[in-house]
Amino acid sequence: MPAAPTEPTELLHYLPQHRVLICKECQYAIQPSAISRHLKELHRIYRSNRQKFMKYAEGLDLADPAYVILPGPNEGPVPFLPTIGGLACVVIGCHYLCATDKRMKMHWSAEHSGVVAGDTQCHLVKLQTFFRGNQLRYFIVRHSRTAQSQPERHSVVGSETTTSGISTPDTSLSCESPVAIPEDSRLLEHFQSSTCFELGDSAINISCWHSDVPELAAKYAFLQHGIIACAALHFAFLNPSEGQRYQLIAAHHQNIALPEFRSEIKDANINNYLALLAFTQLLIIHCFAADKHDEDLLLVQGRDDQSLPDWLHVIRGSCDIFKPVSQYVASLPNVAAMMELDLRDRSPERSDYDRRLRGLFDLINSNMAQNIENVEGSFSHLLSTLRLLSRAFTKAQVAQSRNTYSLWVALHVWPVRVSQEYLNLLKQRHPIALILLAHYCILLLPLKVNWYMSSYSRRLITRIYGQLDEEWRPWLQWPLEEIELQCG
Repeated sequence: MPAAPTEPTELLHYLPQHRVLICKECQYAIQPSAISRHLKELHRIYRSNRQKFMKYAEGLDLADPAYVILPGPNEGPVPFLPTIGGLACVVIGCHYLCATDKRMKMHWSAEHSGVVAGDTQCHLVKLQTFFRGNQLRYFIVRHSRTAQSQPERHSVVGSETTTSGISTPDTSLSCESPVAIPEDSRLLEHFQSSTCFELGDSAINISCWHSDVPELAAKYAFLQHGIIACAALHFAFLNPSEGQRYQLIAAHHQNIALPEFRSEIKDANINNYLALLAFTQLLIIHCFAADKHDEDLLLVQGRDDQSLPDWLHVIRGSCDIFKPVSQYVASLPNVAAMMELDLRDRSPERSDYDRRLRGLFDLINSNMAQNIENVEGSFSHLLSTLRLLSRAFTKAQVAQSRNTYSLWVALHVWPVRVSQEYLNLLKQRHPIALILLAHYCILLLPLKVNWYMSSYSRRLITRIYGQLDEEWRPWLQWPLEEIELQCG
């Protein structure tokens, strides 16, 4: 891993004629208001070392992205910015530029539908852009044999990525016939105007989802596809009549994102861990939010299928993914709140739910007495899992009293802590293992106010009830009462 730069000019390049500050490593200009955050989160330059960089930046005349003067069309490529092959609209007076044939067709469909095109709607040009994300503005540069020329690596609004393994424009479509406007950019806008406000549980987290995550997505295509998938599921929730269509869109983008995500997690490091963490959270939300058919839900698949819930796979797998960068992850607001719950909790050992849970201890102990040969086997694992569940109720109660309870706390206090032996029992549909999972559903119940959790507890416990024989069903009385569900 290369050493962090110690001098501002090693990392930053100032262009006084355009009043922009380019990050040499990231290959784009940094917005003036985001310099400190960029240095901290993308380059891990912390406060003591960052002061020198900030003092350097404060001495520069930097323009807001909206007022940056772009280079003229006959100028050479700007240093430290990638140059890509792009398209320019041929209509006189129209200065539209884009990176793909597909985007040009969208432009013609929206802006020039009444114009009779000649032989072509566009011509080839070389493009650069100072900024990414919402501030993306292409400009034409003169072709230079020495200029860095590369395909577009970053998936942003107004362009499509061409990275191997990621969705690429359909080059079989010619530039002469306009196509229907795709949903992608509309869903990206929906994420920033609506969905992001439903994901954060604090002003800091909401700001992160609204600004920081989309900015990261300009660098990591898998994250942008994850954003689109999440926005599509949110839109499906808000518009049930179009639900199936947007669920398919969500599944499409998730399928594109996952291979690159899997490739990236093989080398989790300080440069990519924020993007990986953001996508992991979106993936967990996707697991809960996807309005799947019953056969895709836990416990409803064929009798020979021993799968666990998707979200349980993801949340437990993420524990291993982020071990190499655990010291950085620990500083994030959500994670810090959960660590505080573990390390600084001064709450009593008992919760308001102890009386209810005591019956489960009796259930396990009585079954252990009847199955002496398994005392060191399944029942000991069930007993330790129940102890974890009891502590989870206490921690959840503390978090709720502090108004810090969230999905991430709910997942942290129990699912990530249970043993693999318990999960194996769950795969085998062990009745007591299922009963413990049903009681965990109570901890998910306060989260039903979130659109992606609105009916999950009810659906899951209904399936658990259906998997249990009649003799075990009375043990679900408390979860059924809490969820206000009648079965049978």
